[in-house]
Amino acid sequence: MTDFNNIQQADLYTQAWYVWQAGRQETLTAPHNYLAPVSTTWVSEGETKTIKEFPGTWSVEHDTLTYVPDANSSVVNEEQPLTAPIAFTPTAFGEQSLGYIDFGDLRAEVNSQTDLIKQDTHRFWIRIKDPNAAPRKNFRGIDHFAIDPKWSLPACFKPASDDEQDIHDSVVKTVLQSYRVLGTLEFDYESKAYSLIVSNVFGHAYIFFSDETSGTETAGIGRIYELTAADILTLDHIDFNYAFNYPCAFSLFCTCPIPSKRNHLPFAVTAGEKTPKEYQY
Repeated sequence: MTDFNNIQQADLYTQAWYVWQAGRQETLTAPHNYLAPVSTTWVSEGETKTIKEFPGTWSVEHDTLTYVPDANSSVVNEEQPLTAPIAFTPTAFGEQSLGYIDFGDLRAEVNSQTDLIKQDTHRFWIRIKDPNAAPRKNFRGIDHFAIDPKWSLPACFKPASDDEQDIHDSVVKTVLQSYRVLGTLEFDYESKAYSLIVSNVFGHAYIFFSDETSGTETAGIGRIYELTAADILTLDHIDFNYAFNYPCAFSLFCTCPIPSKRNHLPFAVTAGEKTPKEYQY
């Protein structure tokens, strides 16, 4: 657990990490972030479903999801009362958040992903988020390895030479996720060279990776490292102290991409966030 009371006594390197971690925890604990999900409902072509916690119906036809609110249900879309049906049509494949509908404190987050079998169609899902969910109310911080500057390693970014897609399996076995490859981050560790794929995840430069701590000290799916997209071409290091957990380390109601085998590191990265003890998903 992070002890922010000790920030002022730490060196500048450690202070900078604590500032980053404080921002991360503030984002994670926001009312409708990844500690708040309470259910996920999948809706496929030709289906109509209701969600117990949320008034209205959800149906899919012709690769479009339509929500029909109940009469006088006081649902809101973009801060405006929603009194008529609203349709959601994806414009890209891979995981995509299409919009939000609010009902009191509850939020229905509408998403789509690529169907594993019919890869020219989408699978839609509605994730309900409740600020009063137990994981959010009981959150006590994120366990992490001791901060160690030795895990800040010299590195260089090499842009991709073509329009390659990094295709991932998902923790939800019926969908795929694909992201455009920005390039690779190359570095040495203990005199051996390694390379990690950097993906464009809706405007974020992410590395999805696993290592020899995955499934023991850290979450089994792996972890994420984010590069600063604006400075990616001049990047000169990778700092694994900033490796952080996937959303599905905190919630069952997520559909995280599984790191490709190309992004497995055959050594233990004893830096960054550990598996959240309260959740262990």
